[in-house]
Amino acid sequence: MTFQDNIQLTTEPTTLSSWALAICRTIDSYDVDSKALLQQLGINPELLQDPNGRIPTSQVTQLWALAVTACGDESIGLKVANFVQPTSFNALSFSLLVSESLADAWIRIKRYYEIISNVLEMEIVEGELESALCFNRLAENHYAFEAIDAFMATSYLMPLQVSHGQIKPVRLELERPSPADVTPFESLFSCPIHFNADSNRIYFSNESLNTPFPSANRELAIRNDAAIEEYLNRLSSQSFSSKVAKEIVISMSLGNPDREAIAKVFHMSSRNLQRKLKLENTTFSDQLDLIRKRLALTYILESELAIIEISFRLGFKDPSNFTRAFKRWYKKSPLQYRKQG
Repeated sequence: MTFQDNIQLTTEPTTLSSWALAICRTIDSYDVDSKALLQQLGINPELLQDPNGRIPTSQVTQLWALAVTACGDESIGLKVANFVQPTSFNALSFSLLVSESLADAWIRIKRYYEIISNVLEMEIVEGELESALCFNRLAENHYAFEAIDAFMATSYLMPLQVSHGQIKPVRLELERPSPADVTPFESLFSCPIHFNADSNRIYFSNESLNTPFPSANRELAIRNDAAIEEYLNRLSSQSFSSKVAKEIVISMSLGNPDREAIAKVFHMSSRNLQRKLKLENTTFSDQLDLIRKRLALTYILESELAIIEISFRLGFKDPSNFTRAFKRWYKKSPLQYRKQG
């Protein structure tokens, strides 16, 4: 396996369109026209009906901001949980419902959270008496506080409904500032809430976490897991920018990657290539820079290659250009970084 085989590239974070649909249904419940808000953001309402559709998280964040203003409710995120349908999270919803327990469901949430959105990282923090499901911010990614409110409300309501009211959280921690009116939060969760926290965590007792779900069906859960894996595979293969990135890596071994040449691989003009990449909020230069940055670090830390050889492998005609680029990426020269590693 080569370094190229190991490289994983990501583009702008995205959110499942059916999650945006739940947001819009919530907006409509306030007698506010959600389609008008979508139009402001340039989001096609038809995309929300596509169970496999995805929307840039930056647009969903803007939708949240418009929703709070138009509906006049800073706790609107809590209401979204009431509009989440069994199909809102693709096959993941069904897998959660037929999990053996909340602890089992959490493992699936952590494993497959990318389906919902890849702007946050899921973590399970286990304690002696209680454990927490955490929504951790990823570096350089931004999210709306209302999105976390919605995730937390859903994380609360799902086990509550499945357990017929028996499983409830013991406390909640939110990064968001304390709202002017905390009543909606206190009324929904019925547990201590800490705002301005260091992270977003919802805690349950370990006893509750291991309480069997009445709807548990291991065979069905495993079957749904397979459906989820298939969706994730499709998700990774559908990104046009990822396909372009793969061609850049291939062409890099032949010399300086050329946009015109790679456009021909996709039977399109260079201009059309740029246009399609722009739809995914990236450019050819962005992809090339990202690949070089990540491969450069791999070569520096995991090989004995000379700097001049690395620069040629990355498509730099002049090693000094590679050194300048590396300093821009990592604030140190390649040799300095290799010595410290």
